[in-house]
Amino acid sequence: MTVDWSRLAPTNASAISAVILLGASMLATPADAWQAQLSEMDGAVPEWSYGGEEQGPARWAALQSSYAVCGNGRLQSPVPLNTSSARFHTCIPLRFRYRSTSLQLVNDGNALRLGYDRGSYLVIDGLSYELVELRFHVPGEHAIDGRVPDGEIELIHGNNRGDIAIVSVPIEAGHRVNQTLRRILDNAPAAAGKAAYGRNIGVNAVFLLPARRSYFAYEGSLTRPPCKEGVLHYVLDTPLEVAASDLARLAQIAGANARPLQPLNGRRVDHLCATPRD
Repeated sequence: MTVDWSRLAPTNASAISAVILLGASMLATPADAWQAQLSEMDGAVPEWSYGGEEQGPARWAALQSSYAVCGNGRLQSPVPLNTSSARFHTCIPLRFRYRSTSLQLVNDGNALRLGYDRGSYLVIDGLSYELVELRFHVPGEHAIDGRVPDGEIELIHGNNRGDIAIVSVPIEAGHRVNQTLRRILDNAPAAAGKAAYGRNIGVNAVFLLPARRSYFAYEGSLTRPPCKEGVLHYVLDTPLEVAASDLARLAQIAGANARPLQPLNGRRVDHLCATPRD
C-alpha cells in the first residue's frame, strides 16, 4: 500500500493529540495527559508478553477483543526491508527538532520506555509530529537486507489528527559509548512495573541518532498490542553503535522484546535519502 503523505495535516503545537498511553492503548489526548499516565505507571505490568504460549505474540489477538488486529491485520509491523526491492525516492529528509527532556523512565515489564517533555518535533515534508515516547528493543524488530540488528530504538510521535509516526533506529554492539544511552541505563528501573524520575537529569534524543539518516518508509502498525494500523514508519538504514556492555544491560531490563516479522502483503516500501543530503 502506498502512503499518501498529502492526507496528513500539520500539527497544532498547543493541542497535540494521538499519544501512546502506557497501558498500550491509543487515545487522542494531549501530551501532558500522557505524562500523567507515566506517573501512574508504578506497579502496573501489561497482561501480554513477547514470549510464552499463553501471552506471547501468537496469542495477542485472543487476549482482548481490542487486540484482534494483531492477528487479522494486513498492515502489521515490523517487516523485512530490502534495498533491492524498495522503491528509491527523491530525498525528503527527516528533520529532528528535539529539545532535551527531564528523565522519565518506566520499565513496564516488556520494554524500557522514556517519556518526553513537550516541545520536540519530527518534521518531514513540512508536516510536524511531536515526540512523546522512546521504547528500547533487544534484539531489533525490523530486518534490513536479511539482517536483524542487535537492538532498536523506537521514537514515537503523534499529531493533533491522531496520526502516529515512528522513527526506528537500529543499534549494534561495538566499542563506542553512547553517553545518552548510558545516562538512561544508569537510572533505569530494573524491576518490572517500576518508574524512575530525574528532573535534574537531562537527555536529548537527537544523540541517539546516527550521523547518516537515509531511511525506509512504509505504512504499518504499532509493534505491540493493540497493534493499531495506519502508523507511518521511518526506519533508518544505518545503525547506531553502542557499547556491547550497555546493550547487555538493556537486554537485562525486559529480556528479549522484539515482535516477530510480519508479512508485507504487497505494501510499498520507499528508500529515501540513500545518498546523504541532510
